[in-house]
Amino acid sequence: MVKIRTVDLTKRFGEVVAVDHVSLEIQHGEFFTLLGPSGCGKTTFLRCIAGLELPDEGKVYFDDQDVTEVPPPKRDTGMVFQNYALWPHMKVYDNVAYGLKVRKLPRDEIDARVREALELVKLGGLEDR
Repeated sequence: MVKIRTVDLTKRFGEVVAVDHVSLEIQHGEFFTLLGPSGCGKTTFLRCIAGLELPDEGKVYFDDQDVTEVPPPKRDTGMVFQNYALWPHMKVYDNVAYGLKVRKLPRDEIDARVREALELVKLGGLEDR
């Protein structure tokens, strides 16, 4: 994991300011939540961090490296959308493992990382649902 820092991050869509000069720092290993009403810019902010949107102003840093204009595949990040219905046909294990499989990691590493992630969020034992 890396430290994530945004400095004065701003994203506009036409006249609409979706993210307005947001600066924050998320420490390595820190559990962090964005909470707010629908349409307040949470997803847009996360898309800027993941590189799926380019901010109009500001910077995104991973540790001390400016990744603002680094394309998503080179950021080594993943984004899981909040709607479980994206892959409702897949088991919990397969949903969590998806990004690791796409990256073609070894099966034993995928298994270890999936189980660790599920334990971290108290979902251990539910991987076959």
